[in-house]
Amino acid sequence: MNASMSPNDSMPASGGARAVLRDATAAQHARVDEAFPTGLNTPHAYARYLRGMHRFALDFEHATTRAPRQSRWLERDLDAVGLQPLMAPWASPSPLADDDAVMGWEYVMAGSSLGARVLIRAVRRLGHTGEHGAHFLECQGTSDDWRQVQQRLAAVDVADAPRLARMIDSARTAFTHVAVCLAHGAGSANEEHAL
Repeated sequence: MNASMSPNDSMPASGGARAVLRDATAAQHARVDEAFPTGLNTPHAYARYLRGMHRFALDFEHATTRAPRQSRWLERDLDAVGLQPLMAPWASPSPLADDDAVMGWEYVMAGSSLGARVLIRAVRRLGHTGEHGAHFLECQGTSDDWRQVQQRLAAVDVADAPRLARMIDSARTAFTHVAVCLAHGAGSANEEHAL
């Protein structure tokens, strides 16, 4: 699918807006998954994940004008394992202009709850728990955000191509942004030994 869709592009009716978003962002989502090809099985990988996800959470909350929640969970984890936050060499995204753009970013953040349910197992093997070092994964994995996003997407008319195009463009931007944050998440060797 092209980077943006025109109202004349045909949209598959089966599966609804969620399926359209999933298919249209598959390449960007794959890049995020490629950031940790062996999961979070090492202290280095987990340090990179924590720092990168914290940066993304800060930028997500700024862009969507949501109250800090995920960033606070991640700050707790960073403190618990002795890591410093990632100071991004880029400006945070501007607040998003419309609800459809917000939905694209929420699709990405809420969807991370599915991955959190898998990642928490490896992080527990590193010795972290929801009380110490894995609070974000524990809370994100059990949050109701994904169900709420799915409900809102189910109400979207897949024939509304301009609306879907805004959601797709925004979700692609969010996936690309989280991939950049994760790529820059590596800290100093001293920090990573703290894990």
